[in-house]
Amino acid sequence: MSTESADAAEPGTAAAAPPPANPFARPSAAAPPAPPSAAPDVPPPASPFAPPSVPPPAVPPQPVNPFAPPLLPPPPGSPGPFGASEVIEAGAGAVRKKPRFKVGTLFLAAVLAGPVVGAGVGYAVQASRPPTPLPEIAAPKLSYPAERVDAKALAAAGPQPLDIDGDLRALLVERPAGSEDRTDGDGDGWLSPADLAENYGDSAREFTSMLSEGFRRAAAVSWKSGDDLYQVTLVQYAPEATLKAITNAAPRSTVDADVSAIPGNPDSYLVIGRQPLHYARSTDTYYYGEALARKGNVVMTVAVYAKNPVDRAQLEDIARRQWEKLA
Repeated sequence: MSTESADAAEPGTAAAAPPPANPFARPSAAAPPAPPSAAPDVPPPASPFAPPSVPPPAVPPQPVNPFAPPLLPPPPGSPGPFGASEVIEAGAGAVRKKPRFKVGTLFLAAVLAGPVVGAGVGYAVQASRPPTPLPEIAAPKLSYPAERVDAKALAAAGPQPLDIDGDLRALLVERPAGSEDRTDGDGDGWLSPADLAENYGDSAREFTSMLSEGFRRAAAVSWKSGDDLYQVTLVQYAPEATLKAITNAAPRSTVDADVSAIPGNPDSYLVIGRQPLHYARSTDTYYYGEALARKGNVVMTVAVYAKNPVDRAQLEDIARRQWEKLA
């Protein structure tokens, strides 16, 4: 009786192939899964109904950018992709960088520390000194004169009244009989600074000058006799502007003119022009004569505009009569 299994194949003959599995058969629920065998893995037979395996399409290689810079290894000591700035050898500890102070930082620290140190030293020096006592407060004692004040003496010590007061028009010389009245201004004898400034070429400068020199008031009388025009003006300045009055009592120009004094008044001027002059914005000519004198803070001016050379005797007579009325 043979002890070999009926399933064993005879030597030299190949083992019979197992029948193909039914693809439509359900797995038996009662039969547990077979344990894995130690035999080498053998791929299961392909299902006749499985789709054929298709290999993935080949991806063509990407073209290389001819303008891209070549990839070079980073230089030693440069930060890596994770922020590492130094290469640490195996077994070595972390290396710390030494702090470096810039020149600007050191200069700023010195500038800030200088005043602080100076203030501290100064405070220490001042605190070590003994306190200096302050002087006593001294105030003069008020005192009043025991005697009564003399009213006349007090008035004599104060500002004196004007040498010439009242209506200036009453001090003007009378115009000759038969002459034509040519008084400027409103015709009442009073002249404003603007009226006086019109007698000069630079009216704006003259107007400003008179107001700044203490001009107070002015009166004048003018007349025309034949072809000659006469104008007598009295200009009074404020008491504190007497110096300006003295300055304005001098002639403005003595070019091509004979200068002398009014007879009987050495502190006066008599100016007689030798050459004819032109009126402003006109071709007409005239000869100019002027007499100047000062009485206190009043300046007297006698001017003549003549077609022919000025009659000296007539100008002296008018200036003398006007000065006598002021004196």
